[in-house]
Amino acid sequence: FSDALDSHLKKIGFSQNLADPCVWSRIRKGKQQIITSYVDDCTLACADDEARDEIMAEMRKRFEIKEGEGMPINYLLGILIQQNIEDGTVTLTQELAATKLADAFLTDEEKVRAASVRHPMLHSVILPRLKEKEVPKEKFNYLSAIGSLLYLSGCTRPDISAATGILARHGATPGTEHVRAAKRLIQYVYNTRKLGIQYSKNSKLEGKNAPVIYGQGRHPADNGKNLLTTFADSDYADCDSRRSTQGIVIMMNGGPIAWSSIRGKTICMSTAEAEVMAAVSAAKESIHLKLLLGELGVKHGKILIKEDNTACIAQAKGGLRFIRKAKHYDIALRFIQKLTVDGEVDFEYTETKEQLADLFTKALDEEKFKYFADKLMYDAE
Repeated sequence: FSDALDSHLKKIGFSQNLADPCVWSRIRKGKQQIITSYVDDCTLACADDEARDEIMAEMRKRFEIKEGEGMPINYLLGILIQQNIEDGTVTLTQELAATKLADAFLTDEEKVRAASVRHPMLHSVILPRLKEKEVPKEKFNYLSAIGSLLYLSGCTRPDISAATGILARHGATPGTEHVRAAKRLIQYVYNTRKLGIQYSKNSKLEGKNAPVIYGQGRHPADNGKNLLTTFADSDYADCDSRRSTQGIVIMMNGGPIAWSSIRGKTICMSTAEAEVMAAVSAAKESIHLKLLLGELGVKHGKILIKEDNTACIAQAKGGLRFIRKAKHYDIALRFIQKLTVDGEVDFEYTETKEQLADLFTKALDEEKFKYFADKLMYDAE
């Protein structure tokens, strides 16, 4: 099917994106048209109904498409998508998926108690690493619960990324404490099931350079334009393996467009090294997105990476020079130094209290979690 779709899109004048082969675009009558595909689910972006009808007619010449397709998007891959053309906003939520998750893994009593769960994981509780599974699948299907949580955290719920990642580390040997933590996370998701992501064109801010502080759904550092703002952070040697957890979130138009909470592959010897490795991961993702945007006609200059470690910034911005204390990670450091010298990326110091990526590195107490989550998420209520 993929070959057939690619062949037909090329035939009708679409060009495949290099950054993402599932994105196609063409210029027709001076206006851009974009098609994205996920297997046989295709999403179309165009300027008006006339352009849409033309594309639908061209697609029907090759594929069997149901009547009524081509209307404003509603659901895609379990995500509720709401567009407000007048306000220039797009909102993504998964209330239905969160409700189904709670129905599958929580009792009625646990769903009632969910109203008091306001953050996903207790920061004071350290989950033990067990050698054998203590809770059988028949009693609580731990892996299934984690799989559902990963789906939510990867689509519209970046606020649960860190907690989900921590729980996933115990997928092979869950115990009573792990099940209790998983149920708490599901209770939080159920209690906040209307949370999602909102993007805004915010055209009224064009030409203004000063950061403006907004309420929900917008970070104080966001300038309201079609520009990436990347946050990178790391929690040094935070687990029993002594590997550090890297947190990355990339904001654009008031909402996160890419994020990750992953444990590093190597053991870092200092906080500076852990932060450099997180910055490398953030730079690679940002460069990819910059290429994607460029192919879609969005001009983007230097990528700004927000970092709260001065040693990391000094090493990255010091030019192409050898640093003796960094000789065991000099390849990663040289990569980020080269990007900085070439003007591809720049680093800006951000205080830890404003480091949005901190949300992705560890379990936070309720006050800190709420502060960051309010800047990241949109409440549809």
